[in-house]
Amino acid sequence: MRVVVDQDLCGTSGQCVLTLPGTFRQRESDGVAEVCVATVPQALHAAVKLAASQCPVAAIRVIESDAGDDEPGSADPPPSPLEAERHAARDQRHPGGHDGTV
Repeated sequence: MRVVVDQDLCGTSGQCVLTLPGTFRQRESDGVAEVCVATVPQALHAAVKLAASQCPVAAIRVIESDAGDDEPGSADPPPSPLEAERHAARDQRHPGGHDGTV
């Protein structure tokens, strides 16, 4: 499992850091959340899903597949209509932005 924070959507509330401080951190410069691990250990899967569900702006995405990006089955699920709308608005404001993937 991998986890990604959309840094353009992050509302800097720090809820993910409070829920799972070893996996998430906030940048000192602006409070935006970052992921501290490349792959989430099995023991933390439930906690990461909880942190993602508690994000007030839905900026955390959990990627269930451990396969490489070029292997079948590793594609991200399509975004919900609300996520697609947020991403479209963000892309207009910040073209070429970083998505927080580690």
